Amino acid sequence: MKTFSTMNQLFQKYLPVFVLLTAAAPLLNPEPFIWIAGMVPYMLQFIMFTMGMTMKPSDFSEISRRPWRVLLVTGLQFTFMPLSAYLLARAFNLPSEIALGLILVGSVPGGTSSNIMTYLAQGDVALSVTATSVSTLLSPFMTPILLSFYGEAFVPIEFWPMFVSIIQIVLLPIVGGLVVSHLLGTHTEKIKDLLPSFSTLAVLGVLAGTVAVNQELLLTTGVTIFLAVWLHNLSGYAMGYAICYLTNQSYAVTRAVAIEVGLQNTGLAASLGLQHFSPAAALAGAAGALVHTLFGTLYANFVSRRNVQPDEAIRKSTYYIAPQRVATSYARQSNR
Repeated sequence: MKTFSTMNQLFQKYLPVFVLLTAAAPLLNPEPFIWIAGMVPYMLQFIMFTMGMTMKPSDFSEISRRPWRVLLVTGLQFTFMPLSAYLLARAFNLPSEIALGLILVGSVPGGTSSNIMTYLAQGDVALSVTATSVSTLLSPFMTPILLSFYGEAFVPIEFWPMFVSIIQIVLLPIVGGLVVSHLLGTHTEKIKDLLPSFSTLAVLGVLAGTVAVNQELLLTTGVTIFLAVWLHNLSGYAMGYAICYLTNQSYAVTRAVAIEVGLQNTGLAASLGLQHFSPAAALAGAAGALVHTLFGTLYANFVSRRNVQPDEAIRKSTYYIAPQRVATSYARQSNR
């Protein structure tokens, strides 16, 4: 178990390095990795299974304790992100299949790595875990609906085949994980140290397989795709931050919301693109796996170094500094 604990720490500390190396290898020589593309749905099922294994009733406590915050994150996830993806696809005049892939990235639930990023950013982890769980459970319905609404402009979409795929890839493995965790009881704790390492390896496998089958497209249109994906990712962070600023949330909540909205389940997007459309439709998912991890890590490292208290209101100065300035100004006028 100590070995796996060390692996978990290495993956958490050097995740961007592992992601870069995993993307670079099939980009330079795709042949040894192409077979992995066929395993992508199974690897995602394993990731969702591990998510189910680690789920607890307390993960949903935020729904009753702070329902409007969970609603805020989930609402932004399934309204702003697909709209942003559609607008960027139009702005960059992306080819139909690639545009569909970007909309897929905008229509899937939050990525499981958002919980790790929120932890590193000293954000509200409880809110992040609940929001990820809720958006993931809603995804069999929301993702096909959103893709049909925005994606039909580029490629014909069949709702029910995608609905069934998401049930198979997301919902059933989560339920399976919950059942196994219940059957194992206290013994589940003994194997939980194994799960993050294997789950991370599966995520890297999804990235390697998707990059391998898209090597030529990445080399020819890579800059445009990465820029579109990064702007989409950045828009999610910006919108999450803006809403929290306007409602004067704490730094911890703001960081959790920004990360949760901006960081998508790119592996699921890539898998659905490969399974229902073409390798080109998985391109944005592959680029997203790289962009979301790198930007998320940089953001988490940057905000965690700021000299503020996580529970401090983000607009504290509005309420504490401004009145002092008003009082000082009034005193000056009175002395004249």
